[in-house]
Amino acid sequence: MDGRAFLQSARDLLAVPSEANWRSATGRAYYALLHEGRAALDRWGFPLPPREDLHRFVRLRFTFGSHPDARAVGRTLDDLSQWRNQADYQLGSPGQFSAGGPAASAVGLARKAIDLLDAIEADPARRAAVVAAMRAAWP
Repeated sequence: MDGRAFLQSARDLLAVPSEANWRSATGRAYYALLHEGRAALDRWGFPLPPREDLHRFVRLRFTFGSHPDARAVGRTLDDLSQWRNQADYQLGSPGQFSAGGPAASAVGLARKAIDLLDAIEADPARRAAVVAAMRAAWP
Protein backbone atom coordinates (compact mmCIF):
# COMPACT_ATOMS: atom_id res chain seq x y z
CA MET A 1 0.00 0.00 0.00
CA ASP A 2 1.16 3.53 -0.61
CA GLY A 3 0.45 6.55 1.53
CA ARG A 4 -1.87 8.19 -0.96
CA ALA A 5 -4.36 5.36 -0.36
CA PHE A 6 -5.14 7.14 2.92
CA LEU A 7 -6.63 9.99 0.89
CA GLN A 8 -9.45 7.73 -0.25
CA SER A 9 -10.07 6.72 3.35
CA ALA A 10 -10.23 10.41 4.25
CA ARG A 11 -12.71 11.08 1.43
CA ASP A 12 -14.84 8.13 2.59
CA LEU A 13 -14.89 9.58 6.10
CA LEU A 14 -15.90 13.02 4.79
CA ALA A 15 -18.86 11.41 3.02
CA VAL A 16 -20.41 10.46 6.40
CA PRO A 17 -20.58 13.74 8.32
CA SER A 18 -19.70 13.61 12.01
CA GLU A 19 -17.14 15.20 14.27
CA ALA A 20 -15.35 11.87 14.69
CA ASN A 21 -15.13 11.35 10.94
CA TRP A 22 -13.89 14.89 10.34
CA ARG A 23 -11.21 14.39 12.96
CA SER A 24 -10.26 11.01 11.50
CA ALA A 25 -10.17 12.37 7.94
CA THR A 26 -7.72 15.05 9.07
CA GLY A 27 -5.42 12.38 10.47
CA ARG A 28 -5.64 10.27 7.32
CA ALA A 29 -4.72 13.34 5.22
CA TYR A 30 -1.63 13.91 7.36
CA TYR A 31 -0.56 10.27 7.15
CA ALA A 32 -1.10 10.19 3.39
CA LEU A 33 1.40 13.00 2.93
CA LEU A 34 3.78 11.74 5.61
CA HIS A 35 4.10 8.31 3.99
CA GLU A 36 4.34 9.71 0.46
CA GLY A 37 7.08 12.05 1.71
CA ARG A 38 8.93 9.15 3.30
CA ALA A 39 8.69 7.13 0.08
CA ALA A 40 10.08 10.07 -1.90
CA LEU A 41 12.95 10.46 0.56
CA ASP A 42 13.74 6.75 0.22
CA ARG A 43 13.83 7.05 -3.58
CA TRP A 44 16.03 10.13 -3.32
CA GLY A 45 18.63 8.47 -1.13
CA PHE A 46 17.45 9.54 2.36
CA PRO A 47 16.46 6.31 4.12
CA LEU A 48 14.98 6.49 7.59
CA PRO A 49 17.80 5.69 10.05
CA PRO A 50 17.20 3.02 12.67
CA ARG A 51 15.46 4.35 15.79
CA GLU A 52 14.76 7.71 14.11
CA ASP A 53 11.30 9.20 14.63
CA LEU A 54 9.49 8.96 11.29
CA HIS A 55 7.45 12.14 11.75
CA ARG A 56 10.44 14.26 12.71
CA PHE A 57 12.67 12.77 10.03
CA VAL A 58 10.29 13.42 7.16
CA ARG A 59 9.09 16.85 8.27
CA LEU A 60 12.58 18.19 8.94
CA ARG A 61 14.00 16.98 5.62
CA PHE A 62 11.32 18.88 3.74
CA THR A 63 11.00 21.91 6.01
CA PHE A 64 14.69 22.79 6.24
CA GLY A 65 15.76 22.18 2.68
CA SER A 66 16.42 25.41 0.83
CA HIS A 67 14.41 24.45 -2.25
CA PRO A 68 10.98 26.12 -2.34
CA ASP A 69 9.22 22.93 -3.48
CA ALA A 70 10.61 21.00 -0.53
CA ARG A 71 9.69 23.80 1.86
CA ALA A 72 6.13 23.86 0.47
CA VAL A 73 5.75 20.16 1.26
CA GLY A 74 7.32 20.74 4.69
CA ARG A 75 4.92 23.59 5.51
CA THR A 76 1.97 21.42 4.57
CA LEU A 77 3.30 18.58 6.74
CA ASP A 78 3.70 21.01 9.64
CA ASP A 79 0.18 22.40 9.22
CA LEU A 80 -1.39 18.95 8.88
CA SER A 81 0.59 17.70 11.87
CA GLN A 82 -0.82 20.49 14.03
CA TRP A 83 -4.35 19.79 12.79
CA ARG A 84 -3.92 16.06 13.39
CA ASN A 85 -2.74 16.73 16.93
CA GLN A 86 -5.80 18.88 17.55
CA ALA A 87 -8.03 16.20 16.01
CA ASP A 88 -6.56 13.38 18.07
CA TYR A 89 -5.77 15.02 21.40
CA GLN A 90 -7.99 18.06 21.95
CA LEU A 91 -11.32 16.35 22.39
CA GLY A 92 -12.82 18.70 24.98
CA SER A 93 -14.57 20.87 22.40
CA PRO A 94 -15.21 20.39 18.69
CA GLY A 95 -13.28 23.53 17.75
CA GLN A 96 -12.53 23.43 14.04
CA PHE A 97 -14.12 19.97 13.86
CA SER A 98 -17.66 21.24 14.41
CA ALA A 99 -18.05 21.25 10.62
CA GLY A 100 -16.50 19.38 7.72
CA GLY A 101 -14.82 22.31 5.97
CA PRO A 102 -11.47 22.18 7.79
CA ALA A 103 -11.18 18.41 7.32
CA ALA A 104 -11.97 18.79 3.60
CA SER A 105 -9.28 21.50 3.45
CA ALA A 106 -6.80 19.12 5.10
CA VAL A 107 -7.54 16.47 2.47
CA GLY A 108 -7.15 19.06 -0.30
CA LEU A 109 -3.84 20.30 1.10
CA ALA A 110 -2.49 16.76 1.34
CA ARG A 111 -3.58 16.04 -2.24
CA LYS A 112 -1.90 19.23 -3.48
CA ALA A 113 1.36 18.41 -1.67
CA ILE A 114 1.33 14.83 -3.02
CA ASP A 115 0.77 16.25 -6.50
CA LEU A 116 3.82 18.46 -5.91
CA LEU A 117 5.87 15.40 -4.91
CA ASP A 118 4.72 13.71 -8.13
CA ALA A 119 5.74 16.77 -10.17
CA ILE A 120 9.18 16.80 -8.54
CA GLU A 121 9.58 13.09 -9.25
CA ALA A 122 8.53 13.50 -12.89
CA ASP A 123 11.08 16.24 -13.65
CA PRO A 124 14.70 15.01 -13.33
CA ALA A 125 16.16 18.52 -13.12
CA ARG A 126 13.67 19.62 -10.50
CA ARG A 127 14.21 16.42 -8.51
CA ALA A 128 17.99 16.90 -8.67
CA ALA A 129 17.64 20.46 -7.38
CA VAL A 130 15.43 19.35 -4.47
CA VAL A 131 17.79 16.51 -3.57
CA ALA A 132 20.83 18.80 -3.77
CA ALA A 133 19.15 21.30 -1.45
CA MET A 134 18.32 18.53 1.02
CA ARG A 135 21.88 17.17 0.87
CA ALA A 136 23.20 20.66 1.63
CA ALA A 137 20.95 20.87 4.70
CA TRP A 138 21.36 17.19 5.71
CA PRO A 139 24.82 15.99 4.61
